[in-house]
Amino acid sequence: MKEEKIKLASGAEDKFVELFSEVFGPEKTSNLLIQYGINDIYGKSRYIDFAVLTEKEKIAIEIDGEGIHEPGKVSHEKYYDDLLKQNSIIFQDWKLYRWTDGQLKRFPDLVKDQMMTFLGDAIEESIEDYLPQPKGAVLELREHQEEALESLRRMRSEGDTIALLYHATGTGKTVTAVEDARSIGGKTLFIGHTQELIEQAKGTFEKLWSEATCGVYMGEVKEKEAQVICGSVQSVSRNIEEFKEEEFDYIIIDEAHHGAADSYKKILSHFKPRFTLGLSATPERADGEDVLELFKNVAHKIDLETAVKQGILAEVRCIRVKTNVDISDVRIRGIKYDSRDLESKLFVPERNNLLVDTYINYVKGKRTVVFCASVHNAEQVAEAFKEKGIKAEAVSGGLKKSKRDRILKDYEEGRITVLCACDLLNEGWDSSRTEVLFMARPTMSKTIYMQQLGRGTRKAEGKDYLLVFDFIDNSTLFNAPLSTHRMFNMEQYVPGALVLGFGDRKFKEADFLRKGEKPVELIDLPVDIMDLEHINLFNWQEEAKNMISQIEFVRRVDVQAETIGRYIKEGKIVADLEVPCASTAFKYFKEETVLKYAEKFGWDIIDDSNICEKFIAYVEKMTMSASYKPVLLKAMLAEADSKGRVLVEDLLDFFIDFYEDRKARGLVAEKKKSLYNDEVIDRRKAKANIFSNPFKRFEDMRFMEKCRDIEYVQFNKKIWKKLTVEEKVRLDGVCEEKLKGYYGE
Repeated sequence: MKEEKIKLASGAEDKFVELFSEVFGPEKTSNLLIQYGINDIYGKSRYIDFAVLTEKEKIAIEIDGEGIHEPGKVSHEKYYDDLLKQNSIIFQDWKLYRWTDGQLKRFPDLVKDQMMTFLGDAIEESIEDYLPQPKGAVLELREHQEEALESLRRMRSEGDTIALLYHATGTGKTVTAVEDARSIGGKTLFIGHTQELIEQAKGTFEKLWSEATCGVYMGEVKEKEAQVICGSVQSVSRNIEEFKEEEFDYIIIDEAHHGAADSYKKILSHFKPRFTLGLSATPERADGEDVLELFKNVAHKIDLETAVKQGILAEVRCIRVKTNVDISDVRIRGIKYDSRDLESKLFVPERNNLLVDTYINYVKGKRTVVFCASVHNAEQVAEAFKEKGIKAEAVSGGLKKSKRDRILKDYEEGRITVLCACDLLNEGWDSSRTEVLFMARPTMSKTIYMQQLGRGTRKAEGKDYLLVFDFIDNSTLFNAPLSTHRMFNMEQYVPGALVLGFGDRKFKEADFLRKGEKPVELIDLPVDIMDLEHINLFNWQEEAKNMISQIEFVRRVDVQAETIGRYIKEGKIVADLEVPCASTAFKYFKEETVLKYAEKFGWDIIDDSNICEKFIAYVEKMTMSASYKPVLLKAMLAEADSKGRVLVEDLLDFFIDFYEDRKARGLVAEKKKSLYNDEVIDRRKAKANIFSNPFKRFEDMRFMEKCRDIEYVQFNKKIWKKLTVEEKVRLDGVCEEKLKGYYGE
């Protein structure tokens, strides 16, 4: 293989995730949807760097190199194309925020402050509140699709109007949905979020419900009069007023865990169908929420393990291949690997050759999908296969659709035996002819791993099982990637043994192995039956899910962040869990640990019931190394509207007027060296000073906060609601006394 200089992905996105983690904690990075797909106004597929979706809004985040949107530094075609993408995002009701790599590197504190302002409210929200909440309960699977259809009929007879089918990939959930819609026979709307899913659904409708006309509502195509309409979320929600409220009798929402919250809200609140059905194969949404919680009402459930046990999907065997690649020092950006670190480790000829040699030695000729870490990684691996005479191609979302379709068709028909992919095949495509999966892309995401596994679980004639090769790189407990055994909580590994099996075959096979015998199914596999390995199933994401972050710890007790940080550094406070991230480590605490330290150090727990009293007590005991805190509080009390909000510009004017007045009266503006002592006070510097010093103190204690409307700040709503007029006057007086004491006047 030719030696080629390693290409690293742009570090700007990784730097954004790093700063995001520092602001919100790494567990909140699961709210970031990376490379989120949309269509522009002409129907062309586009990708947003990061998306945050809530019930109230859609937020797009674009991270660019300096000058990438300047016509003098890029071609006119690129410049105009970027403008089209940006305008299409805004046209489709997204909020759009942009940062450059230069900002992230040179002004990280400013960017973090902006993140908190722009994104703070959104990352705490979910999309479930706008969904109908009818009664219902999870019904365990008995007879696959027929049982699901019977369950849906029963639910409707009991008055339910919405439900979810939680069916593993390959179990025919779209077929079930079409059959159920056909049983009602009315006008039907199918909602999808990608062109591929919509086209597949249209084909299924045409095959199973041939008597109904079927049209597409996406991009420039608006076939509105058909009995069955397969439409994109974006197009339908954007043109919602073109449809009557009772236009449809039945609505199907495909890949419900991926729904753009605001778009779905429009659709679900506008239409009044007889029934709405959500479809999902993935147990967890990208933001970590359980998809079963979205619809509350599960008509039928069949996960991957159950589907294999019932013979619906192919059995799964696994071989773990150890590599000599060390990813133990790959940094974690939230709960994702730093792509620059990861690619620098994986882009080595030796690892690529290991993939090729494994294929040639053990599964040559079998149709195989190799999941790679990036587009460039996929291209490198495909080239390595080709150099050994293997018919392989790299496939990604960046390819033209015509070329991508041709490659997938060649694979399906056997002209290509190996597909090297990164993210394209995670959803919306699978092939029953796939016999082997190479999990060569380290990932900590259960959603991604399960989606990849689902690409090969369909049964086919002559296919005895799906063979999964997990390529195991050296790692630490905290950055260990997922594997088949970790996904299904299997602590004992036997090479080639069943991970998922039909009926009780998995247990019978395990019994053979315990006796030192080799089941006939293992004869052709390159394994030693005595080669046992213990798998450590520790998963820090699961551990941290129900813990309290250090950021939240500070908000729970009446002490400032610096004190808790110092106590942790001195060993007086010990976290229950530490997650390394770049040069630092995030700390997590159990609820009882927080209560223990609060009692030990005499700190009171702050909650909504006592936060107003704690605020008043804090002001009365307020210590001062500068004059800023009482000036801020006076400004907030003087300028607040009826909702406790203050315009940032009014806050800034109050500060400047306060110090200018002191100078005009011949008094010292600020005792220590300060910008307020300058002859002309710089407004930009003054604003930065306010937010980095006094405001942050109050914000850490949850006494004040930034508003969703970025030009405002406000008191904590619980505080403002309880504060009486008399208390506000008294607090202003306390500030006056604090200032007199500080200045010695």
